[in-house]
Amino acid sequence: MRQLAVLLSVGPDQGTLPLRALETVKAALSKGCAVFCFLYEDGVLLANRRRDIPQGETDPSQLLHALAQHQHCDVVACITAAERRGVAQDSLVTNVRVGGLGEWAEQLQAADRVLQFR
Repeated sequence: MRQLAVLLSVGPDQGTLPLRALETVKAALSKGCAVFCFLYEDGVLLANRRRDIPQGETDPSQLLHALAQHQHCDVVACITAAERRGVAQDSLVTNVRVGGLGEWAEQLQAADRVLQFR
């Protein structure tokens, strides 16, 4: 199985880029790839299930939640970035876990392709 590593550093309120990034992950999964998605910097805000979204707006966190349910998608939020932004482990969406940059470095070694959304 092909491995895709994705570094997602954009927050949920940064235009259409977070949605495009998550749609890319969704497309890779549909093509049979295994995906490791590392949420870094403002990207950790995507995993915060306690965000208050105005009615009628698209919430990229819902798409992230759906992707994290997939058996071949591993979503990890950088623990340091999460702590700096006040995102506690108990406020992460289901199936998103915290991890460190060391884990990202390991995934870079194993990946067939690497994508960065910044």
